[in-house]
Amino acid sequence: MRIRDLLRPQAVDLHPDIQDKEGAINHLVDLVASTGCINDVERFRQAVFDRESKSSTGLGEGVAIPHAKSAGVSYPGLAAMVLREGIEFDSLDGSKARLFFIIASPHKASDEHIDVLAHLSSLLIDKKVREKLIAAKTSEEFLEIVDKAEGDEKNEEQEKQANPKETVSYDLVAVTACTAGLSHTYMAAEALEQKARELGISIKVEADGAAGNRNPLLPEDIAGAKAVIVAADRTVRMNRFIGKPLVRVGVNDGINKPEELITRALSPDCQPYSLVFRSEAVSIPMRMYRHLMSGLTYIMPLAATAGILSAFACLPFLNGTSIGFFFDTIGYSIGILLLPVLSAFIAFSIGGRTALVAGFTGGVMADMTGAGVVGALVNGFAGGMIAYMTSILAQRFLKGHDAMFALLVYPLVGALGVTAVAEFITNIPASFLDTHINSLINHAGLPLRVTIGAVLGLMMSADMGGPLNKMAYACGVLLLADSIPEVGAGSKVMAAVMAGGMVPPLSAGLASLLARPFFSMRERQLSFKAIGKGLLFVTEGVMPYMLIAPKRMRFACFTGSGVAGALSMAFQCGVCAPHGGIFIIPLSPQMLQYLMALGIGTLVGVVLFISGRIGVRIVRQ
Repeated sequence: MRIRDLLRPQAVDLHPDIQDKEGAINHLVDLVASTGCINDVERFRQAVFDRESKSSTGLGEGVAIPHAKSAGVSYPGLAAMVLREGIEFDSLDGSKARLFFIIASPHKASDEHIDVLAHLSSLLIDKKVREKLIAAKTSEEFLEIVDKAEGDEKNEEQEKQANPKETVSYDLVAVTACTAGLSHTYMAAEALEQKARELGISIKVEADGAAGNRNPLLPEDIAGAKAVIVAADRTVRMNRFIGKPLVRVGVNDGINKPEELITRALSPDCQPYSLVFRSEAVSIPMRMYRHLMSGLTYIMPLAATAGILSAFACLPFLNGTSIGFFFDTIGYSIGILLLPVLSAFIAFSIGGRTALVAGFTGGVMADMTGAGVVGALVNGFAGGMIAYMTSILAQRFLKGHDAMFALLVYPLVGALGVTAVAEFITNIPASFLDTHINSLINHAGLPLRVTIGAVLGLMMSADMGGPLNKMAYACGVLLLADSIPEVGAGSKVMAAVMAGGMVPPLSAGLASLLARPFFSMRERQLSFKAIGKGLLFVTEGVMPYMLIAPKRMRFACFTGSGVAGALSMAFQCGVCAPHGGIFIIPLSPQMLQYLMALGIGTLVGVVLFISGRIGVRIVRQ
């Protein structure tokens, strides 16, 4: 199967009147639907927009390839479009997109289909091919260029197969992989191969795509190579590269920075890969952040369970009863595990299983001495480093006989080491800091409370699941874990964080219901879905509404979230769990005030969403 088997003349449109990203995607969906490969156009359209909301398919160099798998697709299809002036498409390199292809895939795309997509992605890497396609005057000429370029590529491949070398040795080997395993995977592979040819460097690239590995690396390929490049957004098999100089980056760098990656890989300074390899692009703060997130992952269900059970015990019809006492006892028992579990899994993230006991001990020491969550954090990192260094020394001096020490010596050394560190170094300053943080929040005046709440709300809507959002959420969860089972400083911070995260999707969904003419059909269809996600504290529900006038829409999110967070802290509202949204609000002792803060913030967001869309309409007219 060739690209021409999927790309029909009626699915090629040159120079339509398209002004924005949403219009481009809608037009491409209609084009590919004209080929008859779509059985449910709106279902596929929504799948394309959902894919676009996760990350832009604007690949740079003027190219965009929107794509999606959907049950609304009967069989694979392609469509293409060229825009004379280009449009903003949130491309990776910031350039306007002029050349568009859309890929329609059924849920179970065949291997043959993946091959066709790989050819398409490879063709678009060639600058000359892109320029010819953009300059095409008719759809027939456009298709002839695609056909010729694909034919040249296949002839080159056949020539290679007809004249194999007896012994092939590569200067570099590489692996490319993206989350979906479609376009980005093959474009990164082609970019690396093309740049290597330009530089006179031999390379073999394994494209780990949706249909499995294409051009898999053999042991002899890896053994003979000077270095390795891994451009992947997901896990690939890494142990096979132990001892080889290696550069590890995301797949987008493989597309946009092939020459830089090749230069880094062949540099004498490139570090060999080992089991403790760390990419030079990952800073120490980012590593610490990842270890912290690992600890949070494990305490969140504990914090939610302990907080909800304790809140149940305080309800008027349960307070003082045997059932209420049972709930309170279980909630308290789980609550006292929060700091040890947090510390243990931070240590585990650093040093593996041998660090669990050291980390758990650090959390127990923090709890016993009143060092709170600050002590648990510090002791978790200390326990992880102690266990990690112990294992490194054992491997070096015991020369493979350290396994017998894993169940006794590692835990014992880790526990004693972190106890000494906690007792004599970390717990006293950590206790002082933890006490003053809680005291500051509990006894803050109205201006300071409003400021704290506003900042937390703004962070929650700043990047919709990005680092700022996660850091605000981490503060809420950590301080909540510090106060459970009581409604203390942590519950107030968590309430402001949750309000800030609920407002954006609630505002967008309600605005699209109240001012329907100013929102697209797809946005109106997603109204109740966005409201539902907002009620459940899923901030990313607002993302489909950010495609049109993103700066105006982001301002609406900022302002609404900031107002909700500020009012929540002003009213000193508290929640008992780190998630749950509308389901845990009834358990808040200040339920009416919290609903008021959430409602006012949402109303502000609705007004700004609608006014922003009205402004866009006026500008376009």
